[in-house]
Amino acid sequence: MDYTLGGEHLCGKLGMDWSINYAQASEDRPNERYIDYQLKKQKFDLDLSDEKWPLATPQEGSTMTLNEDFSLKELTEQQEEIMERDLKAKVDFKLPLKNGRFGNKLSFGAKLVRKSKEKEIDFYEYTPLDEDAFNQASLNAAVNQNRSGYMPDNNYQVGSFVSKEYVGHLNLNDPTLFEKEQVAEELATNYKAMETVTAAYLRFDQKLGEKWDAMVGLRLENTHVRYSGSQYDADEDKTSRTGYESDNYINILPSLLVKWEPKKDLKVRAAFTNTIARPKYSALAPNISIDRNDNEITLGNPGLKPTISYNLDLNAEYYFKSVGLVSAGIFFKRVNDIIVDQTLRGYEWNGNVYTTFCQPRNSGNANLLGVEVAFQRDFGFIAPALKCLGIYANYTYTYSRVKNFNFEGRENESGLRMPGSPEHTANASLFFEKAGFNARLSYNFASAFIDEMGASAFYDRYYDKVNYLDLNIGYTFGKSFKTTVYAEAVNLLNQPLRYYQGVSSRTMQSEHYGTRFNAGVKIQL
Repeated sequence: MDYTLGGEHLCGKLGMDWSINYAQASEDRPNERYIDYQLKKQKFDLDLSDEKWPLATPQEGSTMTLNEDFSLKELTEQQEEIMERDLKAKVDFKLPLKNGRFGNKLSFGAKLVRKSKEKEIDFYEYTPLDEDAFNQASLNAAVNQNRSGYMPDNNYQVGSFVSKEYVGHLNLNDPTLFEKEQVAEELATNYKAMETVTAAYLRFDQKLGEKWDAMVGLRLENTHVRYSGSQYDADEDKTSRTGYESDNYINILPSLLVKWEPKKDLKVRAAFTNTIARPKYSALAPNISIDRNDNEITLGNPGLKPTISYNLDLNAEYYFKSVGLVSAGIFFKRVNDIIVDQTLRGYEWNGNVYTTFCQPRNSGNANLLGVEVAFQRDFGFIAPALKCLGIYANYTYTYSRVKNFNFEGRENESGLRMPGSPEHTANASLFFEKAGFNARLSYNFASAFIDEMGASAFYDRYYDKVNYLDLNIGYTFGKSFKTTVYAEAVNLLNQPLRYYQGVSSRTMQSEHYGTRFNAGVKIQL
């Protein structure tokens, strides 16, 4: 739900507008069940001749089809509730001071943002009292998922799984059938968080003749966060709520923008801005989460600092007489206290050694230098009949380096790109618009980038490069009842979502979704 109330007022020369917004969103995931069967003595022939597509084939005596050789590993049910509330209130004032070639105006205002989020999980494991009878019933409900046209490769075997209908209809709360036990360590991701940001700004706009404009501004933000999490005690096998922790900090964010318009169709802009990115609630909450299957532990970090960025931008735009423009720009960013999920291998914590240890941390500073260009125009300049056809394209190159890198075991490592920052991104679109009919073919590209830091460069996780091609077609007609018939095809290149470890040939995770088609009718009354 989302409610907004606002108004605009004029008191002499002083203009004022204000708004109050309240939004609430919730997610309820009841009775989320999983059943897990395992074959302890599996033997596979492993083919690594192509690391990008590793292939494991069951040997004789091993299988991926559920049978009596499999045993029940676990049967679980989870209840999850998430609630978010967001209250915003703002007021802005504008006061013209002087008109003419050297006119100016003053703007000022204030804003309040208050957000809260709660996550509550309850998790149980169930043990059948008559395991032999339960296993036989489960195996009888197995469904073979092997099929032709399997997206990754027909050589891969999917195997069989207990059907979701069977698991969904189990009466888990019948004490004559199942023994029920709450799993304390699964509750360690529960948290409550509240963030309040109060801000005020002052902005002064000054015209400097016919061709120059300048704006100088100052924004003051006070951030207060309060949160509690959950911690798991392995010795007592118990999860308890942590006490509330609070943090309060003030940021002063200046900005300066200058615009030069040497001719009507050409604009040049230069800007210095100071911006802030705050940590996620889930990263701040002092939670301890333990994955028993993978012997993995994940910790929150209440000591995280916000990421501060100092930005310089220079951009030029030229507008064609027909609809369209060409632009080019260069930018530099100094980013302090970047936040990255650090992953360590074989890490000892509280007397226990975990295969994987993960925690978000402030991991140093980064410099980014980039260039971006864009072009948009219809083809009417070639021939009037081509005015309905056009193209849009942009490309960005970003060079980034992390300084003062402080991951344990990788301190001050050099030559490291900023995580989450692809070096190349590009978008292109060919469009046709005439007499209510429109069609657009869109292409998007992003190069690979580091997604998660490991104990060494060998363990770094990369999000692989992507190439997406989408087609959208629509036709709009009618006056009293404006009707649009549309169709779209998404991911025509069948681009998988893929992560790799260290080098691009070493697949870590691959997800395939295929091409999605969608069509419909929209009527506007």
